[in-house]
Amino acid sequence: MARRSNREQGRAWTGAARIVDAGQVDGVLEQVRAQALGRQGTAALALPVLTADEAAIDSSDVTRVLPVAPELADLMPWPGGIRRGATVSAMGSTSLLLTLLAAGMAEGSWAAVAGRPDFGALSAEIDYGIPLDRLALIPNSGPDWPTVVGSLIDGFDLVVVSAPAITDGVARALIGRARQRGAVLVSDRPWPGADLTLELVGRRWTGVGQGHGRLRTQEVTIRSGGRGRAARPRTATTLLPPPSIAGVPAEIVIPPPKARRSRPRRRRARWRTGPRRVPAK
Repeated sequence: MARRSNREQGRAWTGAARIVDAGQVDGVLEQVRAQALGRQGTAALALPVLTADEAAIDSSDVTRVLPVAPELADLMPWPGGIRRGATVSAMGSTSLLLTLLAAGMAEGSWAAVAGRPDFGALSAEIDYGIPLDRLALIPNSGPDWPTVVGSLIDGFDLVVVSAPAITDGVARALIGRARQRGAVLVSDRPWPGADLTLELVGRRWTGVGQGHGRLRTQEVTIRSGGRGRAARPRTATTLLPPPSIAGVPAEIVIPPPKARRSRPRRRRARWRTGPRRVPAK
């Protein structure tokens, strides 16, 4: 290919090579593929460039998808779970984060939680069945938290992060790193450019009767949105922990406190202050 002169490089673009229809897009992709296949070291690539439709996940594939609880499946834009390499914002509930962790780790994945000193490991194990031997906790990731999270992305399947402030540049860098490594990055706060956003928009607790009982389960409403295939909003209502993880909660009937029976009032003896009468003989 002839090298362009300095005059040609400085010339303003006239729009002569503008792509105007889908046919030209396919032609450009074919040219890129042909060039890539002809280079040394890239001949093993069957499709160096994929369109969004070609790269779409049309069936559940454990190598490309991190499983989720069946109760959350309708919120996912990908069949079977969360696409590996995706970035997710899960806001409004620690129980929602635990649900995402539990389903993914049930299939053998490793996970890490950074920046959550209040993370309840005991509840995670007992209520959600999360194996603590495959969970790394970094309570305080410090001011250089992007470096910490980047290192976690390199070694874990699922990384949950709670960051104090997320700039667009840092967000883009970690999104690209997660996509490259095939890890799922989950933030408990809004994340610029996230592929999927899950937000708890309603909650109702059950278990408390009229003056007695205790909180047992929470019924929540979760709304999802995002970019691309996740742009269409979805809504689902479920229990947390979901029955697929914690089982169906047993119906416990707590009887109301027994009413206090009123005791019969005893008649008080009346004391006479006058002289005592002696009966006549």
